[in-house]
Amino acid sequence: MSRLIPCFIFLASLAFATQAMASDACYNEAEAHAEQLLRLHSELMVITVTCKQGSGGQSLPTAYGGFTHKNINVLHDAEQTLMGYYRQHAKGDPTEHLDRLRTILANEFGEKSANMGSGAFCETYRDRVAKMESASPSDVENEAEKMGLSHPTLVHPCGAKGR
Repeated sequence: MSRLIPCFIFLASLAFATQAMASDACYNEAEAHAEQLLRLHSELMVITVTCKQGSGGQSLPTAYGGFTHKNINVLHDAEQTLMGYYRQHAKGDPTEHLDRLRTILANEFGEKSANMGSGAFCETYRDRVAKMESASPSDVENEAEKMGLSHPTLVHPCGAKGR
């Protein structure tokens, strides 16, 4: 039963996000990239909260804080890009839509932890936080681009099939 609650929350959030943006709207390249940057940030947060320590004993909250601080301008720009999208294409408060997006992205990755079990999840992912803390700005941008290959955005990119 406890595994059903996060799934229900995820599905309800997804339904709301889909309904709020139910139109022919699509992401331009910058909007799609912005979502992937926020996906990366959300995934690092989930890893940090779940695992707390890297394989070498390093503090993941410290590494996550370092990543966030080092990339705050890029993350802020990504948020502003998506706020602009929500202002133009979604009903309601753009900040609420952004908050829901972050919740959906975190829940999506959190399902991995629930399905794998925290031990296996941490064994697989915990060192990613420290790696990303020391990543160069271009490495962060490249990582977000790579994520786009395996994690489609919640809103279809403009020009994608069916658009």
